[in-house]
Amino acid sequence: MALYSHQEATLADLNGSGYLFRKRSPLGDEYKGVFFGPEGEAETLEALVEDEPVTFSGVLYKKNRSGKVTSEQVELSVDVTSFREVSLGDRALIEAIDV
Repeated sequence: MALYSHQEATLADLNGSGYLFRKRSPLGDEYKGVFFGPEGEAETLEALVEDEPVTFSGVLYKKNRSGKVTSEQVELSVDVTSFREVSLGDRALIEAIDV
């Protein structure tokens, strides 16, 4: 069972599903995530990898030290770090900047 579930999301005016999650590191919190775009938009998503930061609007999951997971709706600037066509559709990996 997956810890986080996909929710409706928007990435650079593309509607799809995805989420961000908080990852703790020695240098501070990082926010990473995934976005699955609509069918037929592979070229648009792939072009975002080399593009300027774009806006992600969707759910952000946070897990506290006791393991409880909370979620909130956010709108953040993100970098699209990679793109890949997978069996579930077109997937973009994202990282939030300046949180």
